[in-house]
Amino acid sequence: MNKLLFSAALLAAIGSGSAQARLQLSITNGVQTFSCADGQLGCDLSGGANNLLTVDTTLGGFFVQLTLAQSTFGAHNVLQLSSANIENNGGVPGTLTFIASDTNFVPPVGDILESASLTFNSNVGAGASSVSFFADPLNGQGANPLNAPGTLLDSFSGTPTSDPDSFSGTHLSGFASSTPFSMTESANLNLIAGGSITGFDQSMTSSAIPEPSTWVMMGLGFAALGFAAWRRRPSGRLAF
Repeated sequence: MNKLLFSAALLAAIGSGSAQARLQLSITNGVQTFSCADGQLGCDLSGGANNLLTVDTTLGGFFVQLTLAQSTFGAHNVLQLSSANIENNGGVPGTLTFIASDTNFVPPVGDILESASLTFNSNVGAGASSVSFFADPLNGQGANPLNAPGTLLDSFSGTPTSDPDSFSGTHLSGFASSTPFSMTESANLNLIAGGSITGFDQSMTSSAIPEPSTWVMMGLGFAALGFAAWRRRPSGRLAF
Protein backbone atom coordinates (compact mmCIF):
# COMPACT_ATOMS: atom_id res chain seq x y z
CA MET A 1 0.00 0.00 0.00
CA ASN A 2 2.85 2.38 0.87
CA LYS A 3 4.47 1.66 -2.50
CA LEU A 4 1.23 2.49 -4.27
CA LEU A 5 0.92 5.75 -2.35
CA PHE A 6 4.52 6.65 -3.12
CA SER A 7 4.01 5.93 -6.84
CA ALA A 8 0.87 8.02 -6.91
CA ALA A 9 2.63 10.91 -5.16
CA LEU A 10 5.58 10.66 -7.57
CA LEU A 11 3.28 10.73 -10.60
CA ALA A 12 1.41 13.70 -9.16
CA ALA A 13 4.67 15.57 -8.59
CA ILE A 14 5.82 14.87 -12.14
CA GLY A 15 2.49 15.96 -13.53
CA SER A 16 2.44 19.17 -11.51
CA GLY A 17 5.99 20.00 -12.64
CA SER A 18 5.16 19.58 -16.32
CA ALA A 19 2.03 21.69 -15.98
CA GLN A 20 3.96 24.74 -14.81
CA ALA A 21 4.70 25.75 -18.40
CA ARG A 22 1.46 27.03 -19.91
CA LEU A 23 1.11 28.87 -23.15
CA GLN A 24 -1.01 32.01 -22.78
CA LEU A 25 -2.48 34.60 -25.15
CA SER A 26 -4.18 37.95 -24.52
CA ILE A 27 -5.82 40.31 -27.03
CA THR A 28 -7.25 43.74 -26.24
CA ASN A 29 -8.75 46.68 -28.11
CA GLY A 30 -8.19 48.99 -25.14
CA VAL A 31 -11.70 48.44 -23.81
CA GLN A 32 -12.24 44.69 -23.88
CA THR A 33 -9.63 42.00 -23.18
CA PHE A 34 -9.73 38.40 -24.35
CA SER A 35 -7.40 35.99 -22.54
CA CYS A 36 -6.91 32.27 -23.06
CA ALA A 37 -4.50 29.58 -21.84
CA ASP A 38 -3.46 26.39 -23.59
CA GLY A 39 -6.18 23.77 -23.10
CA GLN A 40 -8.64 26.19 -21.52
CA LEU A 41 -12.20 25.10 -22.23
CA GLY A 42 -14.37 27.56 -24.09
CA CYS A 43 -11.58 29.47 -25.84
CA ASP A 44 -8.79 27.13 -27.04
CA LEU A 45 -10.16 25.58 -30.22
CA SER A 46 -7.18 23.20 -30.56
CA GLY A 47 -8.42 21.01 -27.69
CA GLY A 48 -6.42 19.93 -24.65
CA ALA A 49 -3.06 21.18 -23.41
CA ASN A 50 -0.79 20.55 -26.41
CA ASN A 51 1.42 23.67 -26.62
CA LEU A 52 -0.88 24.93 -29.38
CA LEU A 53 -3.50 27.59 -28.72
CA THR A 54 -6.05 28.41 -31.45
CA VAL A 55 -8.66 31.16 -31.12
CA ASP A 56 -11.27 33.05 -33.16
CA THR A 57 -12.75 36.07 -31.44
CA THR A 58 -14.37 39.48 -31.88
CA LEU A 59 -13.51 42.50 -29.73
CA GLY A 60 -15.66 45.54 -30.39
CA GLY A 61 -15.35 46.17 -34.11
CA PHE A 62 -12.29 43.94 -34.51
CA PHE A 63 -12.65 40.49 -36.02
CA VAL A 64 -9.69 38.21 -35.24
CA GLN A 65 -9.69 35.03 -37.29
CA LEU A 66 -7.59 31.90 -36.79
CA THR A 67 -4.99 33.22 -34.38
CA LEU A 68 -2.37 30.66 -33.31
CA ALA A 69 0.13 30.67 -30.46
CA GLN A 70 2.55 27.76 -30.34
CA SER A 71 5.61 26.78 -28.32
CA THR A 72 8.22 24.04 -28.57
CA PHE A 73 11.00 23.14 -26.14
CA GLY A 74 14.40 21.47 -26.34
CA ALA A 75 17.45 21.89 -28.55
CA HIS A 76 15.44 24.59 -30.35
CA ASN A 77 13.04 26.64 -28.23
CA VAL A 78 10.36 28.37 -30.30
CA LEU A 79 7.50 30.75 -29.49
CA GLN A 80 5.30 31.68 -32.44
CA LEU A 81 2.28 33.97 -32.77
CA SER A 82 0.34 34.23 -36.03
CA SER A 83 -3.05 35.26 -37.38
CA ALA A 84 -4.66 34.59 -40.75
CA ASN A 85 -6.89 37.67 -40.78
CA ILE A 86 -7.46 40.73 -38.56
CA GLU A 87 -10.18 43.19 -39.63
CA ASN A 88 -11.44 46.51 -38.27
CA ASN A 89 -15.17 46.53 -39.00
CA GLY A 90 -15.99 49.05 -36.28
CA GLY A 91 -16.24 52.21 -38.38
CA VAL A 92 -13.47 54.08 -36.49
CA PRO A 93 -9.67 53.68 -36.27
CA GLY A 94 -8.37 51.51 -33.45
CA THR A 95 -5.44 49.59 -32.03
CA LEU A 96 -5.42 45.88 -31.27
CA THR A 97 -2.76 44.52 -28.90
CA PHE A 98 -1.65 40.88 -28.83
CA ILE A 99 0.60 39.27 -26.20
CA ALA A 100 1.69 35.60 -26.25
CA SER A 101 3.97 33.98 -23.68
CA ASP A 102 5.25 30.69 -22.31
CA THR A 103 7.69 29.60 -19.59
CA ASN A 104 10.25 26.87 -18.90
CA PHE A 105 12.16 27.11 -22.17
CA VAL A 106 15.23 24.88 -22.03
CA PRO A 107 18.62 26.39 -21.06
CA PRO A 108 21.43 27.14 -21.53
CA VAL A 109 20.91 29.84 -24.14
CA GLY A 110 23.15 32.59 -25.49
CA ASP A 111 21.00 34.35 -28.08
CA ILE A 112 17.48 34.52 -29.50
CA LEU A 113 16.48 35.07 -33.12
CA GLU A 114 13.41 37.30 -33.55
CA SER A 115 11.41 37.68 -36.77
CA ALA A 116 8.08 39.18 -37.83
CA SER A 117 6.11 39.90 -40.99
CA LEU A 118 2.63 41.10 -41.96
CA THR A 119 0.66 42.64 -44.83
CA PHE A 120 -1.63 45.71 -44.53
CA ASN A 121 -4.74 45.85 -46.71
CA SER A 122 -6.84 49.03 -47.27
CA ASN A 123 -4.95 50.60 -44.38
CA VAL A 124 -3.20 53.69 -45.80
CA GLY A 125 -3.43 56.48 -43.25
CA ALA A 126 -3.14 54.25 -40.18
CA GLY A 127 -0.49 54.91 -37.55
CA ALA A 128 2.60 52.75 -37.15
CA SER A 129 2.17 49.14 -36.06
CA SER A 130 4.89 47.50 -33.99
CA VAL A 131 6.00 44.12 -32.68
CA SER A 132 8.21 43.52 -29.64
CA PHE A 133 10.12 40.59 -28.15
CA PHE A 134 10.90 39.91 -24.48
CA ALA A 135 12.83 37.21 -22.59
CA ASP A 136 13.03 36.69 -18.84
CA PRO A 137 15.79 34.69 -17.04
CA LEU A 138 13.49 34.66 -13.97
CA ASN A 139 10.97 32.62 -15.99
CA GLY A 140 8.06 34.99 -15.37
CA GLN A 141 4.71 34.13 -16.94
CA GLY A 142 3.54 36.74 -19.42
CA ALA A 143 0.23 37.50 -21.18
CA ASN A 144 -1.85 37.15 -18.02
CA PRO A 145 -3.57 39.17 -19.24
CA LEU A 146 -1.18 41.83 -20.58
CA ASN A 147 2.13 41.18 -18.88
CA ALA A 148 5.48 41.15 -20.72
CA PRO A 149 8.14 40.23 -18.13
CA GLY A 150 11.89 40.38 -18.52
CA THR A 151 14.06 42.31 -20.93
CA LEU A 152 12.97 43.94 -24.18
CA LEU A 153 15.22 42.31 -26.78
CA ASP A 154 14.07 44.16 -29.88
CA SER A 155 11.10 45.71 -31.67
CA PHE A 156 10.14 46.36 -35.31
CA SER A 157 7.62 48.85 -36.66
CA GLY A 158 6.05 49.80 -39.97
CA THR A 159 3.50 52.25 -41.40
CA PRO A 160 1.42 51.40 -44.49
CA THR A 161 1.99 53.84 -47.36
CA SER A 162 0.47 51.82 -50.22
CA ASP A 163 -2.27 49.25 -50.69
CA PRO A 164 -1.38 46.56 -50.01
CA ASP A 165 1.81 47.17 -48.03
CA SER A 166 4.03 44.83 -46.05
CA PHE A 167 6.78 45.01 -43.49
CA SER A 168 9.10 42.45 -41.99
CA GLY A 169 12.20 42.26 -39.83
CA THR A 170 14.72 39.81 -38.41
CA HIS A 171 17.21 40.32 -35.60
CA LEU A 172 19.54 38.21 -33.44
CA SER A 173 19.69 39.38 -29.81
CA GLY A 174 22.14 38.30 -27.14
CA PHE A 175 20.34 36.73 -24.19
CA ALA A 176 22.03 34.45 -21.65
CA SER A 177 20.35 32.13 -19.18
CA SER A 178 21.54 28.94 -17.52
CA THR A 179 18.13 28.27 -15.94
CA PRO A 180 14.65 27.81 -17.45
CA PHE A 181 13.46 31.08 -18.97
CA SER A 182 10.32 32.59 -20.48
CA MET A 183 9.74 34.29 -23.83
CA THR A 184 6.99 36.80 -24.62
CA GLU A 185 5.88 38.44 -27.87
CA SER A 186 3.66 41.50 -28.23
CA ALA A 187 2.15 43.36 -31.17
CA ASN A 188 0.37 46.72 -31.38
CA LEU A 189 -1.56 46.76 -34.64
CA ASN A 190 -3.22 49.97 -35.89
CA LEU A 191 -6.10 49.73 -38.34
CA ILE A 192 -8.30 52.40 -39.89
CA ALA A 193 -11.99 51.63 -40.46
CA GLY A 194 -12.17 48.90 -43.08
CA GLY A 195 -8.47 48.11 -42.78
CA SER A 196 -7.14 44.59 -42.31
CA ILE A 197 -3.93 42.65 -41.71
CA THR A 198 -3.17 39.26 -43.26
CA GLY A 199 -0.21 36.94 -42.97
CA PHE A 200 0.75 38.20 -39.51
CA ASP A 201 3.59 36.12 -38.07
CA GLN A 202 5.90 36.73 -35.12
CA SER A 203 8.44 34.24 -33.77
CA MET A 204 11.34 33.77 -31.37
CA THR A 205 13.85 30.93 -31.67
CA SER A 206 16.73 30.03 -29.35
CA SER A 207 19.21 27.18 -29.70
CA ALA A 208 20.63 25.50 -26.63
CA ILE A 209 24.35 25.96 -25.99
CA PRO A 210 26.12 22.63 -25.38
CA GLU A 211 27.32 22.16 -21.79
CA PRO A 212 31.13 22.29 -21.24
CA SER A 213 31.12 18.54 -20.65
CA THR A 214 29.46 18.07 -24.04
CA TRP A 215 32.22 20.09 -25.73
CA VAL A 216 34.81 17.88 -23.99
CA MET A 217 33.09 14.71 -25.15
CA MET A 218 32.84 16.07 -28.70
CA GLY A 219 36.54 16.93 -28.64
CA LEU A 220 37.45 13.44 -27.44
CA GLY A 221 35.25 11.93 -30.13
CA PHE A 222 36.92 13.95 -32.88
CA ALA A 223 40.35 13.04 -31.49
CA ALA A 224 39.43 9.34 -31.52
CA LEU A 225 38.23 9.58 -35.12
CA GLY A 226 41.45 11.33 -36.12
CA PHE A 227 43.60 8.68 -34.42
CA ALA A 228 41.63 5.87 -36.10
CA ALA A 229 42.09 7.52 -39.49
CA TRP A 230 45.82 7.89 -38.85
CA ARG A 231 46.11 4.20 -37.93
CA ARG A 232 44.40 3.23 -41.19
CA ARG A 233 46.65 5.50 -43.29
CA PRO A 234 48.60 3.67 -46.08
CA SER A 235 52.29 3.05 -45.39
CA GLY A 236 53.29 5.27 -48.31
CA ARG A 237 55.44 2.70 -50.14
CA LEU A 238 56.16 3.49 -53.80
CA ALA A 239 55.08 0.99 -56.43
CA PHE A 240 57.50 0.19 -59.31
